[in-house]
Amino acid sequence: MLDVLKVRIYPNKEQEISLVKSFGCSRFVWNFYLNKTNAQYEETGKGMTYCQMAKDLTQLKKLADYEWLQEPTAAVLQQSLKNLESAFKNFFAKRTGFPKFKSKHSKQSIRFPESCSIKDGVLKLPKLGIVKASLSKSVDGKIKSVTVSKTSTDKYFAAILFEVGDLRNTKKGRISGIDLGLTSLITVFDGETCYKVDPIKPTRKYAKRLRIRQKALSRKVKGSNNRRKAVKVVAKVHEKISNTRQDFLHKLSRKLVDDNQVIVAENICVKGLARTKLARVIHDAGFGMLLNFISYKLDREGGKFVQVDRFFPSSKLCSCCGHKNDLLNLSIREWVCSSCQTTHDRDENASRNLRAEGIRILSTNTVGHTEIQACGETVRLVGTCTKKRVSQMQESPATPLCG
Repeated sequence: MLDVLKVRIYPNKEQEISLVKSFGCSRFVWNFYLNKTNAQYEETGKGMTYCQMAKDLTQLKKLADYEWLQEPTAAVLQQSLKNLESAFKNFFAKRTGFPKFKSKHSKQSIRFPESCSIKDGVLKLPKLGIVKASLSKSVDGKIKSVTVSKTSTDKYFAAILFEVGDLRNTKKGRISGIDLGLTSLITVFDGETCYKVDPIKPTRKYAKRLRIRQKALSRKVKGSNNRRKAVKVVAKVHEKISNTRQDFLHKLSRKLVDDNQVIVAENICVKGLARTKLARVIHDAGFGMLLNFISYKLDREGGKFVQVDRFFPSSKLCSCCGHKNDLLNLSIREWVCSSCQTTHDRDENASRNLRAEGIRILSTNTVGHTEIQACGETVRLVGTCTKKRVSQMQESPATPLCG
């Protein structure tokens, strides 16, 4: 299997110049052939394949006006064409939007698909030589590729993709259900205890600092050196917010993965929630990022990550008797079951129901909609967000867990 290690690198002046040229050439190749593919599609109804673009690029570099394309290694430019072809395939498969033209003012990146190595704690890259790097751990497997990126704050990073041995499924731990929310970021129930973790809200924490920097930026003359400096200052605040959020979510996901063998969560639609009036808070919480961190860390350690369908009424079901409260709305945080008279905390009850549904899914190896009258209704299943299917059979109810 493959693993990735992202490290910060410190190129010298000559290496920085070489990287800037490689960034520019890679960006030019992407934009040039994106425009050429669009023009050819409008004329003939067919775009360009990678082989056609690579063949045309070879002839393009021989022209006098484009000799500067020969400065970076050829594999970097070819990788840019492969990325463009993948972008078109993802677009036609409805996995993402149409490919966009790249700007020199945004994040820059290139990929070295070969001839990369690590020796004595330093990174060696084609045409750059030895580059100083901060390696947090050793890379023992074969290096498949290295992606070098430059942030808007002029920091350089290298994402090293390398091979590692297959992990055995020897992880042991509990089965926990986690409910995501805004008041409490997650509510965790592991079968015995239930606890909550509050969000850190980094955007609100650095809102005053960001507002001051943005006001200073708005007073600068466009195109001036002072404006370019002010842009970098604002970018540093945004980077601080992003790093704070990622650090917190990495530590939280690590704790959850260390304590559990199976984690059950709801397959929420983050894009849909981001279109509501709570969009700012949703993005600041980082729901999608947290679920992604939990998923890949569990995969690495042989655990399992189960996602329950977003239409499963985890908050409305009583975790003791299974009674469904259809009158429950978002403003009600505590409610009493009319059937068994049990008082429920909304988030804790949801985490209990999610855990129970996750256990049912694992035991039956199916994905269903517990206690939803899905017969004949149009419902969306996990992993089929772009298509809708009609259920042909009644789903069986779950066995509730009392806690």
